[in-house]
Amino acid sequence: MRVDVVWDRYLDNSIKESTREKRGKGVRRKVAGQTKVPGNWPDFLRDPTNKVELFQFLSEKIVSTTFPDGKQVFATSGASVVCSGTDHSMPPCDHEEADTRIVVHLQDALESGCTTCLVRTVDTDVLVILIGKYHFLASKYPSADIWVAFGSGKNFLFLHINAICSTLGKEKSTALPVFHSFTGCDTTSSFFGKGKKSVWEAWGAYTEVTDAFNFIVEHPHAQITVDCQEFQMLERFTVVIYDKTSPLVSVNEARKELFCQKNRTMENIPPTQQALLQHTKRAVYQAGIWTTCHQAQQQTPTAEGCGWTLDAETKSWVPVWSSQPAAAKAVSELVKCACKSAAGCGGRCSCKKASWKCTELCSCKCEK
Repeated sequence: MRVDVVWDRYLDNSIKESTREKRGKGVRRKVAGQTKVPGNWPDFLRDPTNKVELFQFLSEKIVSTTFPDGKQVFATSGASVVCSGTDHSMPPCDHEEADTRIVVHLQDALESGCTTCLVRTVDTDVLVILIGKYHFLASKYPSADIWVAFGSGKNFLFLHINAICSTLGKEKSTALPVFHSFTGCDTTSSFFGKGKKSVWEAWGAYTEVTDAFNFIVEHPHAQITVDCQEFQMLERFTVVIYDKTSPLVSVNEARKELFCQKNRTMENIPPTQQALLQHTKRAVYQAGIWTTCHQAQQQTPTAEGCGWTLDAETKSWVPVWSSQPAAAKAVSELVKCACKSAAGCGGRCSCKKASWKCTELCSCKCEK
């Protein structure tokens, strides 16, 4: 019998940083054998340093425990893996999240002769990743029987990955991680008001987008442009998400139609094409991490240019929402004044009244 305990790692300049910030900051507590157990676990776990020390402490305790013969225990310790009850070793792993690192351990267990494997998690991402990698693992280990113990309390259930993937089929199973990242996960935004059930129905209405999803699976971290076929399919899919009966392929055209002719509010129309492009880049980046999770060394490329940019002040990754200027700025550039004074604009200048800088459209002598 083999048990693997897999922890997250906390890396500097991670795209997960913004997600952690939303959870708030916890109270720093030193983790040691004699330290009193925290009374408020959620508050304790909000501090990444607390979790790093806790995971290290638990891994050391696990492998120092004597287990009965035939019991093998593996536990991650930073990038390394420590073990007990076996001479078998696992190579270092550069994954940040346990979500993906689980697949490395699952693959190692199957390689070592295990057949029936149970993964315990409460994270939907883990379930999606396992479904996405199932056919890859099954092609190498035909006898693999993979289960997930999912949820907690009244919502706890056992899920058979083999059966789920058999029902979905190979193409849809493999494409699922890309679908999940494109329609919203921890690191990518979702479409406003569009839950997973709604976008799943849209996938059923426009199955052609599966080809785009699987292209991204086969080409991790692919460069996406507005002119590439895959983006055009994703753009059409986005239109279908907002209007399943629309024949349009352009989100910009769909925005115009839904807003002008169907009286949709701004919150209930698709994003602009440029905003969708940046969203797609983020989805492709995250999907690239998930779809290469069988590799112990992913060597993930920088997020710069992939829908994120590094903030110079905070040194954290922030989303690039669009390459186009905000509407308020774009419209302000169309305002002009007719001041003719050689001394420059005065108090009656329309630009000054609006707190705007004069532009090339203005007749004044102000510095542009």
